[in-house]
Amino acid sequence: MPYRRRKLLAAVTLIEVMAAIVIVAIAVLGASGYRYYSTLDARRADFQNAAARIALLLCENWRGRGYDCTTYDPTVHLDSENLTVRDSPGGVGPDYASGFTGLGRYEITMDGVDYWAALSWDDDAATVGLRVLNVVVAWAQRQTGSAADSAAAAAGLDKTFKLTTYVSE
Repeated sequence: MPYRRRKLLAAVTLIEVMAAIVIVAIAVLGASGYRYYSTLDARRADFQNAAARIALLLCENWRGRGYDCTTYDPTVHLDSENLTVRDSPGGVGPDYASGFTGLGRYEITMDGVDYWAALSWDDDAATVGLRVLNVVVAWAQRQTGSAADSAAAAAGLDKTFKLTTYVSE
Protein backbone atom coordinates (compact mmCIF):
# COMPACT_ATOMS: atom_id res chain seq x y z
CA MET A 1 0.00 0.00 0.00
CA PRO A 2 2.64 2.63 0.76
CA TYR A 3 3.99 2.37 -2.82
CA ARG A 4 0.54 2.84 -4.35
CA ARG A 5 -0.23 5.79 -2.09
CA ARG A 6 3.07 7.46 -3.03
CA LYS A 7 2.30 6.98 -6.74
CA LEU A 8 -1.11 8.67 -6.38
CA LEU A 9 0.39 11.62 -4.54
CA ALA A 10 3.00 12.10 -7.28
CA ALA A 11 0.39 12.56 -10.01
CA VAL A 12 -0.37 16.01 -11.48
CA THR A 13 -3.92 17.21 -11.11
CA LEU A 14 -5.98 18.95 -13.76
CA ILE A 15 -5.97 22.18 -11.73
CA GLU A 16 -2.17 22.21 -11.61
CA VAL A 17 -1.98 21.71 -15.39
CA MET A 18 -4.48 24.52 -16.01
CA ALA A 19 -2.57 26.83 -13.65
CA ALA A 20 0.67 26.09 -15.49
CA ILE A 21 -1.00 26.80 -18.86
CA VAL A 22 -2.33 30.15 -17.58
CA ILE A 23 1.11 31.15 -16.27
CA VAL A 24 2.82 30.24 -19.55
CA ALA A 25 0.12 32.06 -21.58
CA ILE A 26 0.55 35.22 -19.49
CA ALA A 27 4.33 35.08 -19.96
CA VAL A 28 4.02 34.60 -23.75
CA LEU A 29 1.46 37.43 -24.09
CA GLY A 30 3.64 39.72 -21.99
CA ALA A 31 6.71 39.02 -24.12
CA SER A 32 4.71 39.52 -27.34
CA GLY A 33 3.32 42.84 -26.08
CA TYR A 34 6.80 43.98 -25.12
CA ARG A 35 8.14 43.17 -28.59
CA TYR A 36 5.20 44.90 -30.28
CA TYR A 37 5.52 48.13 -28.31
CA SER A 38 9.32 48.12 -28.61
CA THR A 39 9.03 47.86 -32.39
CA LEU A 40 6.37 50.58 -32.47
CA ASP A 41 8.49 52.94 -30.36
CA ALA A 42 11.55 52.26 -32.52
CA ARG A 43 9.52 53.15 -35.63
CA ARG A 44 8.31 56.38 -34.02
CA ALA A 45 11.91 57.23 -33.11
CA ASP A 46 12.97 56.62 -36.73
CA PHE A 47 10.26 59.03 -37.94
CA GLN A 48 11.38 61.72 -35.51
CA ASN A 49 15.04 61.19 -36.34
CA ALA A 50 14.33 61.50 -40.06
CA ALA A 51 12.23 64.65 -39.48
CA ALA A 52 15.09 66.20 -37.51
CA ARG A 53 17.54 65.38 -40.30
CA ILE A 54 15.19 66.87 -42.91
CA ALA A 55 14.75 70.05 -40.86
CA LEU A 56 18.52 70.37 -40.41
CA LEU A 57 19.13 69.76 -44.11
CA LEU A 58 16.57 72.40 -45.10
CA CYS A 59 17.88 74.93 -42.56
CA GLU A 60 21.54 74.49 -43.46
CA ASN A 61 20.90 74.49 -47.21
CA TRP A 62 18.70 77.57 -46.91
CA ARG A 63 21.21 79.33 -44.65
CA GLY A 64 24.02 78.50 -47.07
CA ARG A 65 22.28 80.52 -49.78
CA GLY A 66 23.16 83.73 -47.94
CA TYR A 67 21.30 86.63 -46.40
CA ASP A 68 18.95 87.25 -49.33
CA CYS A 69 17.18 83.94 -48.87
CA THR A 70 13.63 85.07 -49.59
CA THR A 71 13.71 83.29 -52.96
CA TYR A 72 15.01 79.92 -51.71
CA ASP A 73 13.34 76.93 -53.35
CA PRO A 74 14.21 73.48 -51.97
CA THR A 75 12.60 71.77 -54.99
CA VAL A 76 15.45 73.18 -57.08
CA HIS A 77 18.33 72.88 -54.61
CA LEU A 78 17.52 69.54 -52.96
CA ASP A 79 16.75 66.28 -54.68
CA SER A 80 18.43 62.91 -54.53
CA GLU A 81 17.74 59.23 -54.91
CA ASN A 82 16.39 58.89 -51.36
CA LEU A 83 14.91 62.38 -50.94
CA THR A 84 12.20 63.91 -53.10
CA VAL A 85 11.07 67.50 -52.49
CA ARG A 86 8.03 68.95 -54.24
CA ASP A 87 5.58 71.78 -53.66
CA SER A 88 2.79 70.74 -51.34
CA PRO A 89 -0.47 70.37 -53.27
CA GLY A 90 -3.03 72.85 -52.01
CA GLY A 91 -0.69 74.22 -49.36
CA VAL A 92 -1.06 71.14 -47.16
CA GLY A 93 1.37 71.05 -44.29
CA PRO A 94 2.16 72.54 -40.91
CA ASP A 95 1.43 76.16 -40.06
CA TYR A 96 4.10 78.80 -40.39
CA ALA A 97 5.75 80.01 -37.21
CA SER A 98 3.85 82.83 -35.54
CA GLY A 99 4.97 86.29 -36.72
CA PHE A 100 7.08 84.92 -39.57
CA THR A 101 6.73 85.45 -43.32
CA GLY A 102 5.93 82.20 -45.07
CA LEU A 103 8.27 81.09 -47.84
CA GLY A 104 6.43 77.91 -48.86
CA ARG A 105 5.09 74.50 -47.93
CA TYR A 106 6.64 71.35 -49.32
CA GLU A 107 5.99 67.63 -49.38
CA ILE A 108 9.12 65.60 -48.79
CA THR A 109 9.43 61.87 -49.30
CA MET A 110 12.40 60.22 -47.66
CA ASP A 111 12.89 56.45 -47.79
CA GLY A 112 9.23 55.97 -48.74
CA VAL A 113 7.85 58.04 -45.84
CA ASP A 114 6.04 61.35 -46.39
CA TYR A 115 6.87 64.50 -44.43
CA TRP A 116 5.57 68.04 -44.87
CA ALA A 117 7.64 71.15 -44.27
CA ALA A 118 6.79 74.83 -43.83
CA LEU A 119 9.59 77.34 -44.31
CA SER A 120 9.30 80.87 -42.92
CA TRP A 121 11.60 83.76 -42.11
CA ASP A 122 11.67 87.04 -40.21
CA ASP A 123 14.11 89.91 -39.70
CA ASP A 124 15.16 90.19 -36.06
CA ALA A 125 14.03 93.62 -34.83
CA ALA A 126 16.55 93.66 -31.99
CA THR A 127 19.62 93.10 -34.16
CA VAL A 128 20.12 94.89 -37.46
CA GLY A 129 21.22 92.55 -40.25
CA LEU A 130 20.09 89.36 -38.54
CA ARG A 131 17.51 87.17 -40.27
CA VAL A 132 15.74 84.28 -38.54
CA LEU A 133 14.99 81.17 -40.63
CA ASN A 134 12.39 78.74 -39.33
CA VAL A 135 11.60 75.22 -40.57
CA VAL A 136 8.70 73.13 -39.27
CA VAL A 137 8.57 69.50 -40.38
CA ALA A 138 5.40 67.50 -39.70
CA TRP A 139 4.47 63.88 -40.23
CA ALA A 140 1.73 61.40 -39.43
CA GLN A 141 2.59 58.60 -37.03
CA ARG A 142 0.28 56.19 -38.85
CA GLN A 143 1.74 55.85 -42.32
CA THR A 144 1.70 52.77 -44.47
CA GLY A 145 4.32 54.06 -46.86
CA SER A 146 2.24 53.88 -50.04
CA ALA A 147 1.78 56.96 -52.21
CA ALA A 148 -1.98 56.42 -52.35
CA ASP A 149 -2.17 57.13 -48.63
CA SER A 150 -0.22 60.40 -48.95
CA ALA A 151 -3.33 62.60 -48.85
CA ALA A 152 -4.79 60.65 -45.94
CA ALA A 153 -1.50 60.94 -44.05
CA ALA A 154 -1.39 64.69 -44.70
CA ALA A 155 -4.81 65.03 -43.11
CA GLY A 156 -3.57 63.33 -39.96
CA LEU A 157 -0.35 65.23 -39.26
CA ASP A 158 0.12 64.74 -35.55
CA LYS A 159 3.85 65.23 -34.90
CA THR A 160 6.12 68.19 -35.62
CA PHE A 161 9.77 69.08 -35.36
CA LYS A 162 10.78 72.76 -35.37
CA LEU A 163 14.21 74.17 -36.09
CA THR A 164 15.37 77.79 -36.20
CA THR A 165 18.66 79.21 -37.42
CA TYR A 166 20.07 82.67 -38.07
CA VAL A 167 21.74 84.38 -41.03
CA SER A 168 23.58 87.67 -40.86
CA GLU A 169 24.57 90.13 -43.56
